[in-house]
Amino acid sequence: MTKNTFIIFTVLSFFIMITACESQQYQQQKNTRSKIETNNISGKLTPPDNKILLFIGQDSDTISNYIAAVPEDNIEGVTLYSQIKSAQPSETLKAIFSPAFWQSGSVDFTKTLADSPNASIAVGLAFDNCNQDNHQANIANGLYNETIDVMVKHFKSLAPRKVFLRIGYEFDGPWNCYTPKYYKLAFQRIAKAITKQNADNIATVWQSASWPDSFGNPLYDTSLDGHLNSWYPGDEYVDWIGMSSFYRNLSQWNYMPPSTPQAGQESILVFAKAHKKPVMIAESAPQGFRIGELTSSVIQENLPKPITAVQIWQIWYQPYFDFIYANNDVIRAVAYINTHWDSQGMWQCTKGIAAGSPGCSQGNWGDSRIQANDEIKARWLEQINNSNYWIQTSDY
Repeated sequence: MTKNTFIIFTVLSFFIMITACESQQYQQQKNTRSKIETNNISGKLTPPDNKILLFIGQDSDTISNYIAAVPEDNIEGVTLYSQIKSAQPSETLKAIFSPAFWQSGSVDFTKTLADSPNASIAVGLAFDNCNQDNHQANIANGLYNETIDVMVKHFKSLAPRKVFLRIGYEFDGPWNCYTPKYYKLAFQRIAKAITKQNADNIATVWQSASWPDSFGNPLYDTSLDGHLNSWYPGDEYVDWIGMSSFYRNLSQWNYMPPSTPQAGQESILVFAKAHKKPVMIAESAPQGFRIGELTSSVIQENLPKPITAVQIWQIWYQPYFDFIYANNDVIRAVAYINTHWDSQGMWQCTKGIAAGSPGCSQGNWGDSRIQANDEIKARWLEQINNSNYWIQTSDY
């Protein structure tokens, strides 16, 4: 073999090898994409074509204001709240049959559903029992059966409207005082009532708070192995798995908790995939930001600092949407709280007051109204009106 022939042979061999490697890599990528596509998780009431359903909440005043200020959004879903805390239906089921007020805006199912006749509804159903009767045990033991039956019958009557029932939402939030034994039994009893009444338009949602600080109580420590399993009612009772997502990191915190928000949220995704359940981000908002005033603060105290709309988007909204899109094989619904927290008594936080103290009892929340800034609104609409990701109707 001559020197020139050897060189030509070597070059040809190199290109053949590169081509073969590229072909193999392409096939691997193709197989990976195919695997991801076939692994998309669906379930009861999930939108078709791997789309995501958006909910706006979380009180009737807030929703009405959003509808008026953001007509470019079709309003595919709304979020409201109620509770089961009595054996007598007329003494509980607040807001479902008549308006309710918890110093967090008025909550009126009749009004909101009339304003958005085609929207799905996500219902936060509370039976928390801190310094109250043990409502979770009363539900578990059948004492509130009549109330449960009335509620399920009513929600069934809303069909074809879809109802996503967040039973005992944020079950592992220390502020709710639930315990795994009775919480699971309560969840199961409500889920059985839905099945018994053949309420096919109602899906159950099991929602973690994804809160990174248990305040020393291991029941609420999301970092412990087996934490989610200890609270899980079972695949036959759970249609969706939910999480709260007010932050992805600790940039809005003034101390280092034992875990991180991201760790809790990621563990929810892993758990949901293992159980083949779709995920709902059931509560989300940029806590600590004030979109109208263009300020930012830690969530444990109202210490506002100036910030631009673009910075707010880059710090909170862009990572939020990136997280959703990166996991849209399992995240199939998202609920955003579009409210002026400072205008509601429950959520007010006076400047310089620490969370948990009078004047800031619930922490520092701020103003998460999309319409409070034109730049934020325009960027928001660009995202949620993208039909490649978001379903543009609840009629599916």
